[in-house]
Amino acid sequence: MSRFKVTVSSRYTELWRYNIVVIYELCSADGERIEYRAEESSVAPVGSNLDTPPADYNPKRTISLESGEGDHINLLVYIIPHTLPKTNIVAEAKPFHLTIKVENESESFVNQVFDINQFAGDNITLERIGATIK
Repeated sequence: MSRFKVTVSSRYTELWRYNIVVIYELCSADGERIEYRAEESSVAPVGSNLDTPPADYNPKRTISLESGEGDHINLLVYIIPHTLPKTNIVAEAKPFHLTIKVENESESFVNQVFDINQFAGDNITLERIGATIK
């Protein structure tokens, strides 16, 4: 049994254009759900079309969640654009990097960088993280 820490972060300076939702399901070894949690980091409603980040926006925004004890977790991360990129020229709006880390007190299970489409955002699914091998 482990307690998992999930961290979602990015150094992308325009991350303020995106709302982020992180959901995990903590499971027992037999796959039964023990715990379910969702954390949302919203900057603005979808379709806001902001010119600049809100005055209270933290440019070092990170989402961190810690679970109770379980065998493994299933993770969903949604990156939802509320404001389109500065340019509508696709070639100039390169994907940005988002890092997802999942660890417990003694080991790192996931430390992965994902390329996120600036126009569409993304939906990332990671399953059976930390599962006991039988």
